[in-house]
Amino acid sequence: MGRLRLMFTLLLMLGLLPGAGIASAQEEETPEPCSAVEIPDAAAPPTQRAALRPITLFMGFIPNVQFAPLYVAAEKGYFAEEGIDIRFEYGDENIGLELLAADELQFAVVSGEQVVLARAREMPVVYIFEWFQQFAVGVVAPVAQGIVEPEDMAGHVIGIPGRYGASWIGFSALLNAAGMAEGDLGGIEPIGFAATEAICAGRVDGAVVYISNEPEQIRAACSEVDVIPVAAYADLVANGLVTNERTLAEAPDLARRMVRAMARGVADAISDAETAYALSRVYVENLAEDDPVQMKVLENSIALWDAEALGYPQPGYTDPASWTLTMTTLLDMGLIDAPLDLSGACTNALLPPLDEAE
Repeated sequence: MGRLRLMFTLLLMLGLLPGAGIASAQEEETPEPCSAVEIPDAAAPPTQRAALRPITLFMGFIPNVQFAPLYVAAEKGYFAEEGIDIRFEYGDENIGLELLAADELQFAVVSGEQVVLARAREMPVVYIFEWFQQFAVGVVAPVAQGIVEPEDMAGHVIGIPGRYGASWIGFSALLNAAGMAEGDLGGIEPIGFAATEAICAGRVDGAVVYISNEPEQIRAACSEVDVIPVAAYADLVANGLVTNERTLAEAPDLARRMVRAMARGVADAISDAETAYALSRVYVENLAEDDPVQMKVLENSIALWDAEALGYPQPGYTDPASWTLTMTTLLDMGLIDAPLDLSGACTNALLPPLDEAE
């Protein structure tokens, strides 16, 4: 049997069996993610536009200091300079995707894996600016638990918000990257978005969280913690600016201007966190003038936005390889049935030229 397998392998390598090379040919024919979105040339500069165009930007979650770059861009007039009267709307990102697909909204901040799931449902949404250059999900655990690497989770009870969304997908990717399965854990406990309470009460040994904010809340409440970022093991597509195919076809310059204003807001927030925090207070109710925990949340978020520090070509750049990994993760989880053509799902074509971005 071993000889037969060896002979079969050699024949495949030499291309002497029927169908040999089909897989590799198919791989070559599969378009690269983010490769097929065509953007027309830029239109007139914003100074030639008289009236501001009202645009609603949909964002998941609630008003929060983690949206500081958008607040900075609004308060410093970057959207207005681009001819945009920006309005912010908050809610479930799946609702935002539905509104985008129906062209009832033109822009939303959405996580990358949700874009892949939407494209699997033939929703015409397109990712145009990767705001979080690294996936914001990770596992947090009290230092006493000794959970500093994924393998250390073996035998431990890990809390999760639920078996859905970016948290669950990120956690699944982390387990897969470490060669682990659910059975290696001491258990998985649904805890909603109450990681601080669950960890401080000892209900779980660790929890899947958004690493920019919840570790800080746990530190403030009860314990120093260790954090395992998913991005250190699996580079999934993180949150970014998403539009739809109709907007790109009929108003590509509007999309370009949205990207430009957002890029400026991100750059300013990275370079001056204190001003970004202060401007966020205009939009975030009850954000204290001096809150060390929330300031640390902003600083942690900046670390996830900083393209230069993280080694990406420029702010907003989305890596095609990250899209392939995200799709593979969703396939492994059974959340999509077959590989997708992601060539039209994303683009870097709207990013400002490097000299302009700098």
